[in-house]
Amino acid sequence: MRTRREGAPWALPLLIAANLAIPLAIVIFGKGFFPYKPLLPGLAQYGNVGGVPPPHAPFDRLVFMVVDALRRYASP
Repeated sequence: MRTRREGAPWALPLLIAANLAIPLAIVIFGKGFFPYKPLLPGLAQYGNVGGVPPPHAPFDRLVFMVVDALRRYASP
């Protein structure tokens, strides 16, 4: 019977490569989901119209969360 250390010789390098690919996949997903949009000068700023100050931002943080919930249900 094989022990855990006598597994396939390619399993550990494959596991390391998969774990290094996860941040790369998140960056690629983020670049596609939130594409860069250049700002047009003068249009992206709040102008002081009639001496009214700009409104306060409703949020001060952004949470970026990736949920992997596409699992297959295996019946016993």
